[in-house]
Amino acid sequence: MNAADKGSTEQLFDRVMRRIAPVWPLDSFVAVNPYWGFADQLFSEAAAQLQGTVGERVIMDRRWYADRVQNGKLPLPDILQAAESLGLSTDEEEWRDYLWGTSEPSMRLPTLPELLDRRGHASISQYVVEQISRFLAAYYDRGQSLWQFPKDAGMGLFGAWRQYTLMDRSLSPLGLKAIRPLLLHLSPDGAAARHWAVRTLGIPKVAEEAYLLVLLKSVNGWASWCRYLLWQAEMQGESHADLADLLAIRMVWEALLHQTARPKALERWHQQLQGWILADKSADAEDALRGEALLQASEIAYRRVVAASIRRRPAGKKIATTRPLVQAAFCIDVRSEVYRRHLESAMPSLETIGFAGFFGVMLDYRRQGDYAPRTQTPVLLNPQVHVEEQGLEPIFQRRFRRLRRSAEWKHFKLSAASCFSFVETAGLSYVGRLLADTLGWHRPSQPPDEAGLTAAERASLQCALPASMSLDERVAMAEFILTGLGLNQGVAPIVLLVGHGSSTTNNPHRAGLDCGACAGQTGEVNAKAAASLLNDPQVRQVLVAKGWDLDERCCFLPALHDTTTDRVEILGGLNDPRLDAQTLAEFRAAQEQAANLTRLERMSRLEPDLRDSQAVTQNMIFRGRDWSQVRPEWALAGNAAFIAAPRWRTREMNLAGRAFLHDYDAVKDPGFAVLTLIMTAPLVVANWINLQYYGSTVDNQRQGCGNKVLHNVVGGTLGVLEGNGGDLRIGLSEQSLRDSNSGLQHEPLRLSAFIEAPREEMDKIIEGNEILRQLVGNRWLSIQQISPEGAIYHRKATGQWIAI
Repeated sequence: MNAADKGSTEQLFDRVMRRIAPVWPLDSFVAVNPYWGFADQLFSEAAAQLQGTVGERVIMDRRWYADRVQNGKLPLPDILQAAESLGLSTDEEEWRDYLWGTSEPSMRLPTLPELLDRRGHASISQYVVEQISRFLAAYYDRGQSLWQFPKDAGMGLFGAWRQYTLMDRSLSPLGLKAIRPLLLHLSPDGAAARHWAVRTLGIPKVAEEAYLLVLLKSVNGWASWCRYLLWQAEMQGESHADLADLLAIRMVWEALLHQTARPKALERWHQQLQGWILADKSADAEDALRGEALLQASEIAYRRVVAASIRRRPAGKKIATTRPLVQAAFCIDVRSEVYRRHLESAMPSLETIGFAGFFGVMLDYRRQGDYAPRTQTPVLLNPQVHVEEQGLEPIFQRRFRRLRRSAEWKHFKLSAASCFSFVETAGLSYVGRLLADTLGWHRPSQPPDEAGLTAAERASLQCALPASMSLDERVAMAEFILTGLGLNQGVAPIVLLVGHGSSTTNNPHRAGLDCGACAGQTGEVNAKAAASLLNDPQVRQVLVAKGWDLDERCCFLPALHDTTTDRVEILGGLNDPRLDAQTLAEFRAAQEQAANLTRLERMSRLEPDLRDSQAVTQNMIFRGRDWSQVRPEWALAGNAAFIAAPRWRTREMNLAGRAFLHDYDAVKDPGFAVLTLIMTAPLVVANWINLQYYGSTVDNQRQGCGNKVLHNVVGGTLGVLEGNGGDLRIGLSEQSLRDSNSGLQHEPLRLSAFIEAPREEMDKIIEGNEILRQLVGNRWLSIQQISPEGAIYHRKATGQWIAI
């Protein structure tokens, strides 16, 4: 292979690897757009490609839409409107025939191991995935295994797999021992192995990229993990070879089987490969486009409901501009929408604000005793500030002793010397613990920041910004926060910065219920850091001198919203002499009323028969403590809209917990810097969340993680397996999306963004940002403008604006 061909092949490998979306570990699990690598393609084109190669469904089956038409949830005129916008037929009878017709499955690209499988024998294709998965689980283990996998740092992932496979005795029972001498003579270098595999397989150029994608997708979970490692490295301007090495592993398996397969099997494989190449794929493309029309029709119907409810400015009147007594800034998370609505109704003199839950403080955070800091910033951005946990040394020492005792006890229970005799020796002493767990008497599993601490000790710890930051740097950060929150004027005497987290037990994906804007952590650290900064007397003095409308009595309080129980806890500052006791008491009463109303609303989806407020509260608390509960909350299921506008537009709207609410007032943003930030960061993060729920719903087998009851944690924090083997599972479980009583809880829709800003400015931002340009232009999300008069305009993918 000459240098030009080698370079071209390397570019091919890179394109295939970039199709894989990353997956974050369990301790920082965040929602990810599973189609991130296909954003450069039109939605329907990506759907047709994935269906026709991997067999992955990207659009719900047409019969699902037919049922919605039948029960009146999807009007046929909306389907015809969507069809016209996509250049399809608008014949009503033709669409009726299509909806109730029988769909022909796409011809999927076959791999060699699948054709080697024989009825009545162990599956070769399944074994290949299992063998790779077992190796990777041991290789990447983060402390779960008591016996560590020996690693040579200079060998790399592929070299380590080669050594592992040469010693793997499970090959012989499957009749694969003939691959061992071939592997022995293969270079341990991953790059050389990839090129050898390409030459050995001899796949026609026209199918080469598709075939390599199918190979990598066969271990999609582990490929997503390796893509995460590459993502993290590239965020720091570095690189990481493990994803390329994983591709080499999968390609080498294919090539080894190619060299040892019977001639008839190879002939059958070549015939099917040629058949796939020659097959007419226009029908798949048309079916995908028709499927997108049905999806778009559902979105049109939903957008119409939202657009009809958005408040218009009353004629001849102005919205009240009196200074509120309390302002509470919540994360834009859809769960906050429900609580905000009820809190405002309980205390009319209060104003809520929606802002991404990191509150503009892009930090990483290291607790005392931790080996490395963790990110508390949206994963699309790099932290800019390093924050250290601060507190009294005796507290840190007590926490360390408690956690060490717990770890030693766990190690003893699981060690080879005691695990067989432990149950017989200590079993009776665990009766009380098992009973308490079953009845929900214990508190939920402690989040990392609370583990080993009493409530009083936790409250005493601080998360202040580093002293090394200059006053000018602190003031600039404070101005950035206040501008983002829209607090240019009319700041209340009490301002709460309310992060959010959850309380659950026995839930490997608990971080997925926490704040995505804080990289899968609770918003506690960011709220404390931002409040500490905005209360800093020196910072406040400079801000007032620069013209910021900050009353000297104004006090910023950090708080945390538990989205499982809907309890809001103020995390400090209650002894501040500036606080007005009467206002605070009024807020606490409103807070309790809002919590009760929010629980009642959310319980209607969890336990519809419960109506009593006290019973609902007890049920919510029990859900968080119950080790067997698979649905402690619905999290972000149902999300479909993103609204960035002044709060008065939506203050009286019931959005049913389906909208990300970001406050934005273009009048307070003359240079549109805040608009740019909203559209390029929070909007993209919301799109990630939306498409993770979408992908997990339309094809849970490939983009979800299956049955939560069968999950087993692998590698400590790497992820989960469904059962005791197979590929690493990604995405959301079935229990997070549906239940046996009311069915599907998440309607798969692409995100519809409603933004009150000039159209020309939004066009500039879209065109100036490659990621946003691809997402909007290729129909992965839609943009709507709210005009100053309250009219709604939809932006077509081609850039034209049309009135809704």
